Amino acid sequence: MKRIVIPEYGQIVRWRHNNPPPDEERIAYLEASAYRRLEKCEHQFTRDGQPVFTFYKDYIQARQWVGVVQIPGLQIEILPKVDNQPSESRETKTDPWCEIRRNLLYMLAVSGDVPVRPRDMAELATRRAPLNETLGALFADSLLRELLRGCERNYVTYEENLRCFKGRLLVGKQLLKNVAHRERFFCRYDQLSEDTAMNRIFKAASRILLDATQTPATQDMLRHCLLVLDEVSDVRVNSDHFDRVTFSRQNERFEDLFHFCRLIIGERAPTVQSGKARSFSLFFDMNKVFERFVAAFLHDRVMPNLPECKLYPQARNNRRPLFQSEGQRGVLHLAPDILLCHKNDTRRLVIDTKWKRLASGSPDSQEGVLNADLYQLYAYTHRFGCDQSVLLYPFVSGASEKDLHILDDRHRRNGRRVGIRFVNLNRNLYAQDERNALTAELEQLVRKGFGLESGGKA
Repeated sequence: MKRIVIPEYGQIVRWRHNNPPPDEERIAYLEASAYRRLEKCEHQFTRDGQPVFTFYKDYIQARQWVGVVQIPGLQIEILPKVDNQPSESRETKTDPWCEIRRNLLYMLAVSGDVPVRPRDMAELATRRAPLNETLGALFADSLLRELLRGCERNYVTYEENLRCFKGRLLVGKQLLKNVAHRERFFCRYDQLSEDTAMNRIFKAASRILLDATQTPATQDMLRHCLLVLDEVSDVRVNSDHFDRVTFSRQNERFEDLFHFCRLIIGERAPTVQSGKARSFSLFFDMNKVFERFVAAFLHDRVMPNLPECKLYPQARNNRRPLFQSEGQRGVLHLAPDILLCHKNDTRRLVIDTKWKRLASGSPDSQEGVLNADLYQLYAYTHRFGCDQSVLLYPFVSGASEKDLHILDDRHRRNGRRVGIRFVNLNRNLYAQDERNALTAELEQLVRKGFGLESGGKA
């Protein structure tokens, strides 16, 4: 199988000659036959109603999605594009994407997009396999571990024509089916069973990954999972199956695995079949990954140092409408990515994350910042009563912080401002000292946003 790696917003170019053109940083070249196979699968590459690729005549443009797509004879891995200067290690010389891939895995683990226990985080640093193989191994290992502790069991309702009375008699169906068979009873009854909606989802996901992975150890674990789930029905899983699942104290240990199954067989990352040729895709929206990573990192490592502040991801339970209808109902509820509130007063800080590499010179931007982003932060600043709100971008070479002051009706500064800030992800996120440095950077950002001194006093 041919395997290529491109950065997000990179290009896949069709070439028709015996030898491909020289390699370029953001371009991968495909033979015409492989390119045509990829074109035929164009309709399959959508997530949340958005295209993963933009198709042109002789090239394909990747978008903000990262992950893996696999069609017969071809695997494409799309990784985040950051201004990394990889360390001079043996593995980065053989695979320049190694550190980027591992940092992406770390971000996915911290943000909760993949089922990884905190004590297993160090293991990700040693993995050099393609993204899909690593994610498949993580899923198989976590699922098998939980299944061996015991499958989910729940009461399932059955309706059957039985030779013995069980549960409740369905009088209408009894009269319809058994007038001439007095020895039979058409009953509805509940029975404790492993054939639940969640286990059906786990079985379907295991079969999908078993076809997609090439690693023998992962295949063995997935086969073991299928063996444990042997009494569970094989069904074609759709969104209704996900809607039937509810969580309680008895099955909450499966919750992370369940959400990962949404990525594998849900609407965002379906496995599709066209004729006899199967394709597999698993994609993550980097905008959402970046947002959830920053929120989780702040919650776990920064907020313990700021006991006077409280964090609300997506402004949970604190959303505010921008308008009110005639019926006094809120319209257009604002939900910033991260809302921080000071417990002792009314101070608030809004942080809106943007996974963009700022480029100067755009006609509709303030040195690369889109006007739409500034309008959004203007609304957040006013509606939440913030002295400052922050647009947070990943750091790129040449980036510099700046403050934009909001003006009043007399064109004078009203004391409120929008700050443009950066977080440096060009580092080994598995190294303790680098994580400590990132913690210090984000803590300083929050303290300055609230106007706190380094000692925590206003």
